[in-house]
Amino acid sequence: MLESKEKSILEAAIHEFAEKGFKQASTNHIAKMAHTSKGLIFHYYESKEKLYEACIHYAIDFTLKELDYENWPITNRVINDLKIYSEKELQFMKDHPDIYPLVVEAMTNPPEKLAGRMTELYADMKSIGTEYFSKMVDKLDLKEDVNINTLHAVIQSHISYYETQVFSYLKQYPEASMESMRPFIDQFLAMLSMSFRGLVKNKDDLLY
Repeated sequence: MLESKEKSILEAAIHEFAEKGFKQASTNHIAKMAHTSKGLIFHYYESKEKLYEACIHYAIDFTLKELDYENWPITNRVINDLKIYSEKELQFMKDHPDIYPLVVEAMTNPPEKLAGRMTELYADMKSIGTEYFSKMVDKLDLKEDVNINTLHAVIQSHISYYETQVFSYLKQYPEASMESMRPFIDQFLAMLSMSFRGLVKNKDDLLY
């Protein structure tokens, strides 16, 4: 359990790193936002890199707790399941605008000293989501010639595209309503439905 002051430092640092990236982020500014001293920051974290790594751990743990993949329902209607997934993730990205860009930045442009560690953390996080999608796909009655690994790749490519589009939109319009972002969900589901139609024996498995 984090002390309140340490939590304040992490939350301020997450905002600073998400907004400016690792190199441009200022520990002086983080201290000011957290209403503490720079010395106390380095009491908890011996370097800027250690603070950054702690922020990524915090962001990933928070994301997994909030999205709670393990307890999401899985039915025989894959598009409906993915609709629930996309709406919940979209709401999460809107409610916590610093978390997603921080994780993306850490995985695509990490501090040189932390590159290997960031890759490991990202793989661990993705494996949890992949496990959920694997369970979902396992319920589909697939055609005999469908390669399951290829199907997983199809799902992940659509999810990555969807997340990139939503993130870009929210960055430009942070106050956007859920209704204004509905077209992203509709496009995501339509793309998946089109991809799946040639892969399953029973197209009813795709219905809402």
